[in-house]
Amino acid sequence: MSLEKSQIKFAKSEQTGEIIGFVSRHSKTRKLKGVRENSPFGKKICVLSQDLKGCIIPNILYNVELKTMHKSNGYVVVSAIPIRFKAHVETVIVPLQTYQVHITFGNKTVYFDPKNGKSSSSKTIEGVLNVLIERQDIDNLESVIASFKKQAFSLIEQMEKDYGYTKIG
Repeated sequence: MSLEKSQIKFAKSEQTGEIIGFVSRHSKTRKLKGVRENSPFGKKICVLSQDLKGCIIPNILYNVELKTMHKSNGYVVVSAIPIRFKAHVETVIVPLQTYQVHITFGNKTVYFDPKNGKSSSSKTIEGVLNVLIERQDIDNLESVIASFKKQAFSLIEQMEKDYGYTKIG
């Protein structure tokens, strides 16, 4: 039996409580691709090998190696390595209109917007830090946090200069 590679996010099964994932074979490339449980495409279940049980965190993207089950009704995950994304921190300022710091990684963006943020996780530095600290998929998280803090405090200083007062919020 040969091993196949894919990328999968795992979830906890509501029926069994086990950590599982799903894959579907792409019709043209014939490669396995991770899909959600409610995917309309023909999918097969991926269960963890005995040595991976207890090591997988749900909702984190993993590079996996899969082995076909004996009756071909699914796959056994024999290797799983979490994917870590490089983050890019960028400040966006349009004087008197937009004051934001964006942290982009993978296909996600977390942002700090002290002027127009809708929730504490986007309107406050602490809120954004709490979101970042919980992320398991950011490479070199400490330097990303340091860069974010530096840019966020600079943004607030610039906002205070533009508005002509010293207390935002």
